[in-house]
Formats: sequence, structure tokens, C-alpha cells
Amino acid sequence: MGSITTTLFRPARLLPLLLLGLVAACSKPSLPGDLQIADVTTGRTLAPDGSITEDTRTGMYWTTDTFYVSVKTEGSAQNVAMQARWSGPEGATAEQTKTISPSGTTITAFEAPPPKDKEGRWPAGDYKVEILVNGTSQATRELNAR
Repeated sequence: MGSITTTLFRPARLLPLLLLGLVAACSKPSLPGDLQIADVTTGRTLAPDGSITEDTRTGMYWTTDTFYVSVKTEGSAQNVAMQARWSGPEGATAEQTKTISPSGTTITAFEAPPPKDKEGRWPAGDYKVEILVNGTSQATRELNAR
């Protein structure tokens, strides 16, 4: 006589597959070459190498400050468009784009001085700086100006 095999439905077995699918759906598009964003730092003053000086690293600014962001990359790629895009209250925006061809550890600095049409001040409130590589968002940082 033949035997009957019963297969039980076990949702727990599907969980790893579902999690893998979610991670794949949420991952950022790959960067060119073997380029990776290693660190994004905001602050009030740039060091000579383009990094943010240790004692001025912050996400809190005065409305008269220049917003600085330093992006540390690892790896190499050719002719990469890296952009910092700031957005904030009252439609306050700024952006800066640089073309880089990193080879190894590279620091790229961006700055957004206060708008000249607003009496040299940023509107007070919450801001976000977004780092894009070849038009694709790779990182964001929250800022505040008082």
C-alpha cells in the first residue's frame, strides 16, 4: 500500500524570503565603478581637506550660517556627478553639483551660503540635505536653522 504524505503550510518558512524581497526593494541603486558613500557629515566650517572640522560638526545652524556638507567616498569611478541639494521652509533651496573621478578615499565638500535675496538669512526651521550621485539619492541629513 502507498503512504499518504501531508504537507503543512508553514508561514514561518516564507518569512526569510519576504524579508529578502523587502531588502532588495528598499536598497539604493548601485553606484558606478566600486564607489561607495562612506560618510556624510554636516557642519559650520570646512577643514583644508574638505572635511568638516571636528569642533563645528552639527546639524544646528544660525540663519546666517553657510551650510556645509562633506561626503567621504571609497573606491573609484570616472566622471561621477555628485550633488548636494538642500530644501527647507518657505521654499528655501540650494544645490551644488561637482563632477568627481575618485580613486580611493576622497572627500567632496559642498556649501550653501544664505540666500542673498532674504537679507542674507535662511528662513528659520527644519532643512534636509540630500546627496545624489548621477541623479540618484544616496543619503540625507536633517538640519535646523534658528
